[in-house]
Amino acid sequence: QEDKVFEGNPVICLKGVAVREWNSGRSGSLMEAGVMQVQPKLPEVQRLQQWWAKSGSSVSLTSLSMSFDAPLTDLRTLQSKALPCTVELCGVIASFRPTFSFTSKDGKELTKREITVADDSGMSMTVTLWGDRAKQEDQVFDKHPVVSIKGVVVKEWNGGRSGSLIEAGSLSFQPTTPEAQRVQQWWSDSGSKQRLTALSQEMGGGGAARAATSGASTIAEMRMAAEQVSSQPEIFNITCRLAQVQTSKQGQSQPLYYMACQEPRPGSNLPCQKRVAEDGFCAACNRAGKAAPRMNIRCRFSDFADSAWLTTFHEAAQKVLGYTAEQVKEMESGEGGRDGLEAAVRRCYFSEPLQLTIRAKLDSYNGEQRTNITCSDARPVQRGVHGRSMLSGIREMLARQAESAQSG
Repeated sequence: QEDKVFEGNPVICLKGVAVREWNSGRSGSLMEAGVMQVQPKLPEVQRLQQWWAKSGSSVSLTSLSMSFDAPLTDLRTLQSKALPCTVELCGVIASFRPTFSFTSKDGKELTKREITVADDSGMSMTVTLWGDRAKQEDQVFDKHPVVSIKGVVVKEWNGGRSGSLIEAGSLSFQPTTPEAQRVQQWWSDSGSKQRLTALSQEMGGGGAARAATSGASTIAEMRMAAEQVSSQPEIFNITCRLAQVQTSKQGQSQPLYYMACQEPRPGSNLPCQKRVAEDGFCAACNRAGKAAPRMNIRCRFSDFADSAWLTTFHEAAQKVLGYTAEQVKEMESGEGGRDGLEAAVRRCYFSEPLQLTIRAKLDSYNGEQRTNITCSDARPVQRGVHGRSMLSGIREMLARQAESAQSG
């Protein structure tokens, strides 16, 4: 029909509208067999016309359908926003992951890429891109560009908050808005060296966060239980703090990261991740290609009674220090050099309580059986959850004491 049919805010009557959930809202579609009447002669029409003329045209309407007109949201505000919600973000790509292709449950071939967006609130969040947006070349996401992302659906996931860009959304690189310029200035001045607070909880190296298979909850209990492990791994969840990072060994600086091959494995979309030589050559792939830094550090973690040195790999190491591997590399090669990097690492000591996922397994090393204990995941402690758990433990302890006193 002509546009003029819809001009002047006419009242319409729609019959046969199929309503579905779409983009975190509700949207309708008039079926082919449906009917649309403009200005029908019905009692409801007069009532709606009177409402519109009196106040409806000027009131703030609550939309059931997803809209991109929501104001720009910074990550600190998003931290306390009710979920699920759809927002617009403006930030720097602090890090990104390679594309990952898979088949969904309904048989669709999907491709995704995860990027970590940070803004001048000092926080970061993982946003998943899909399809053609995810398939863009790595160099598009490299060197920390500022992006404006409209249509990010944010939900609770894995104990944190993560976003996903919907198909109808938009992704713009290097926007020229005042917000983008402010974020770019922050990143250039201090943000690239700042320890960011992550809203998202990333998965450990083995996939999803693992549930504990042992009741050990302290470092001392974990030590004792680890002595009894077999070739089947045991998983421990421990609350503690970072006490020290091994930055030197026998008087020599200890590297905190290595360069890993990012070329896809044969027959897979997953990156190789093997260590490359100084010239970028990967022995596993037998070629020189794309490489990226990956962290591998030795950390001493402490709780109220004990401490332990644990090998901490890439994903967990980034969470423990609050820096990405790219940021660590930039700090070491920047003005402050190695001394500046070590100073930044020391500032992380005893700063925040951490929830560690620790994996213990009996391995063979040079023909000798040894217990291999590593930190596979780390995340900030959710203080409310941890506090309630401690209170529950105190109540159980008091109950046991009361029972002992009565029986005695």
